[in-house]
Amino acid sequence: MNKRLIILLLTTIVLFHGCKTQKALIRNEYPNPTYRQLLSIHEQWQQSIKTFSAKGRITIDSPQFSGNFEGRIFACGNDSLLISVSGFMGSEVGKVFVGKDRFIFYNKFENQFITGHRDDFEQTHFLQFPITLSELREVFLAQDHFTILKKEEFRKTEDGYFLKAKNGSYDYNIWFDGPTLLIRKIEYLLEGQVIYSKEYKRYEEHNGLLFPKLINFLRPNAKEGMSIIYKEINLNRPIPNDIFKIKIGDNAKQIVFPTN
Repeated sequence: MNKRLIILLLTTIVLFHGCKTQKALIRNEYPNPTYRQLLSIHEQWQQSIKTFSAKGRITIDSPQFSGNFEGRIFACGNDSLLISVSGFMGSEVGKVFVGKDRFIFYNKFENQFITGHRDDFEQTHFLQFPITLSELREVFLAQDHFTILKKEEFRKTEDGYFLKAKNGSYDYNIWFDGPTLLIRKIEYLLEGQVIYSKEYKRYEEHNGLLFPKLINFLRPNAKEGMSIIYKEINLNRPIPNDIFKIKIGDNAKQIVFPTN
């Protein structure tokens, strides 16, 4: 494995009112959970997070780029996600907004912006992230949604549970944390090869809900990795709508970005 990736993995990780919260520790309610119960618990946990805001350190390592950024992340429901990234000495690098239908990327450093229909940019990379636009929410918000999984193996481990499952042409290796019963690590496989994996570590309680303070993302074949170490996490707190508005500079140039 690329040396920098090893170092990366070793050193790392609008408005809503009246939301229902999930108990931080639910282990005692499921002394011997089935794999279906574990998947259901994780899905309920994800659905319980209606708004999200946090600061974090983003570390990126790939053959094209290696470096650190400071980021602010805001999310509301399934419709609005904003990631604002700062570089050296707090200088703003850029912002990415993903809405229900539209998308905006503002490169403040070069005073350029791209906007268009969200579907046209689903497989596009921005801000040196080794993830696509369609993967932003899943990685930054620790999301893994499943429809139907066919169990191939399920067993108890020393520190939790392991599930090997299949859905169509995709396979999944999922490790569940024993104390929280939430996903600790997941591998997405296609034709026996790991496409990418995610690790969720150091779950902490915020406003009655758990959230991992450290997220590791790895795309092994491309030797690309990213980690997010969160701080100042807020769950299900009101977020002003203005947060999701990106102010474009008067002299900013709109550029046409190839979508294929």
